[in-house]
Parts: sequence; C-alpha cells; structure tokens
Amino acid sequence: MAAPSENASDCSVSYDVIEDLAGQNITEEVVAIWPCELRSFWEEILPFVDLVRFLLSYGTSLIVLVGVMGNILSFIVLTQRQMRSNAQNVYLSVLAIYDTCTLVFNFMVGIMRGSSSQDINRTFQESEALCTLHGVVVELFNILSVWILVAFTVERFIMFKFPLKYKPSLKNTYITVTVVSVLVALISLHKIAVSGFEGDSVYGYKACKTRRKIFKEIIYLYVALNTWLPTTLITCVNLVIIHEMRLNRRRRDQLTQSIMSGADDKTTRLLLLVSTRYVLLVLPLGVVQTTELIWNGSMAVLTGNAGYVDFMVTKIRLKWTRAFFFFFYQFNFAINFFLYLKSSSAKQFRFYLRQVLGMKQGQSLTFITELHLC
Repeated sequence: MAAPSENASDCSVSYDVIEDLAGQNITEEVVAIWPCELRSFWEEILPFVDLVRFLLSYGTSLIVLVGVMGNILSFIVLTQRQMRSNAQNVYLSVLAIYDTCTLVFNFMVGIMRGSSSQDINRTFQESEALCTLHGVVVELFNILSVWILVAFTVERFIMFKFPLKYKPSLKNTYITVTVVSVLVALISLHKIAVSGFEGDSVYGYKACKTRRKIFKEIIYLYVALNTWLPTTLITCVNLVIIHEMRLNRRRRDQLTQSIMSGADDKTTRLLLLVSTRYVLLVLPLGVVQTTELIWNGSMAVLTGNAGYVDFMVTKIRLKWTRAFFFFFYQFNFAINFFLYLKSSSAKQFRFYLRQVLGMKQGQSLTFITELHLC
C-alpha cells in the first residue's frame, strides 16, 4: 500500500503512542483510523487506561483469590447439618457455588487470556469449541448468580405479602433453584449457535474467529438479563419488603399479634444487605454499558467523515469507563462472606464458622475478619 499522506511533522504525537502501532509500518488505513486529534486524545486518556488495566489485572486477581476462599468457607458453613435445614441457607450456598464459578471461569480466565504472553488466548483462538464453551460458561454463571438472588428476593416478598398462604420450605427452595438454573442454562446455550458482540473485552484479549452466526443485537438481551431486569425487580421488591417489615415492627411495638417472626425479620435484613449490594455495584456498569451500546449503534461515523474524531473520543471514553466500573462489579461475587460476618442478623453463621475453623467460641470475631482480609 502507498505511504501515508499525513506528514508526521504536522502532529506532535507519534503513532507509537498506540501500543499496537509501535514500530509498525503506518499505512493509509492506519492514518485514517488514527488521525492526529485522536492520537492526542489517546495520549491524554492513557494514564486512566493504565489505571484500569492495573485494576483489571492485579486488582481482579486479588478479588478472585479472596472471593474463592470466602465463597468456599461460606459454602462449608451454610451446608453444616444444623444450617442446611434453613431454606435461606440453601439459596446462599447455591449462590456461593455460582459466584465461585464466575470468579474462576469468567474473571480468572479473562485475566489469563488478556495476559501479556497471549499464549493462553492463542489456544482459545485456535479452538472454536473452546471459545464457544467459554462463552456459554461466562454467560451461564454471571446470569445464574443474579437470578438466584432475584429468586430469593421474590420468595421473601411472597412470604411477607401472603404470610398465611406461603411458608418457605426446603422442597420449594430446591424446586425454585432447579427451575432457575435450568432456564438460565437453556438461555445460555444460544451461544453455541450465535456469537454476539464479543470483540471488546475489558481484559483486552482479542476475540476468537468463529463460524457461528454473528448477531450483535443479542448483547441487548444479555445486558437486560444481567443488569436492568434483575436490578429493577430487586429494587421494587425490596421497597415493598421494607414497607412490610415496618408494618410488622409496628405491630410488635403495639403489642398486637405479629404475623412475621423476629427470625424472619433477621433473614430478610440479611437478604436486603446482599441484594442492595448487588444493585449498587451493578447499576453504574449497567448505565455506562447501555449508553455505550446506544452510542456505538446509533452514532457511528466512518473514518474520513466529519464527526469521526468526536465519535471515537466518546467511544473510547465509554469503553474505559465501562471497564472501570466492571472492576467494582466484580466485587459482587467476592464479598458475601464478609457481609455474613458483619451482618447483625448472621450470628448463627459466625457461630458455625468458628466451629469450622476449630476456634473456641470465646475467641474474638475480629481475628477471623482480619485473617481473611490479609
């Protein structure tokens, strides 16, 4: 191809500022994609990009390590003989399994695929079956975690709204968990035949080449199932539950008959803590992700046209803002253990945790917390 028409002396920012172009032959196509104004912007935003990359490498590694340890401990405690007879603990133990799978198969594998050596991602790229499997697993456990939480929230709502008609039971809980898991698994299997918008990972690895049908609009379904639908449901249902809890507390204060027990209130407060944490951590990501999808889909400008630089500046900003909030979103799958420790309604969890760790009941819980924060 002919040499580029842009004179390098016309711009103070060289093409080397773009990592993939450092030391490469600059073609006319590259000149069109990376004009001087866009290179200047990239140089300005690069410190923020480096910060996000650091967080999604070393920070995510720490989240995975601590999260897996915490989830395993949570699962062991919640499945103790005295604990597993409680329907609430069935939901939380299943949540610990799905959160662990998300940490390992999504985040840890994502870090490995985006590592500087690229050897691991090359293995994925050379095997479409492996790429397809990874796509299914990532979607499966991400969505499973949040919808198990939604199922638990809805059950609490039904119990508060219709206390005389519905009481939580192990049988109902196992049925609910099974139905949710099967439905989400069936939805996730669409990845076997359809490839969506998968070429812009926050971990920076290149997407696999595929012979599957490309259907970019499928990302809207994923965003809806992973952010907007669950956050809307959890928020609305939690508001109703809080209202019902206040009514229940008022009945007790007035020494009238209370429909719900104090134990039910404690269980519900723990649920509110866990579910509110999810909403707060996922909402910023959902807002930015949705804005990015709309911007990229409706405001796209081709290279060489007026407005191309402005479009790309906003596109880059949105991409790395999404990656920034994605880092905090990852905490959703790693901090439940610490919420159980600190929650005033989880005394039984702390009691059996001490037993699992072989600690005397008189020893300080502060020691346990500090041990697992190290």
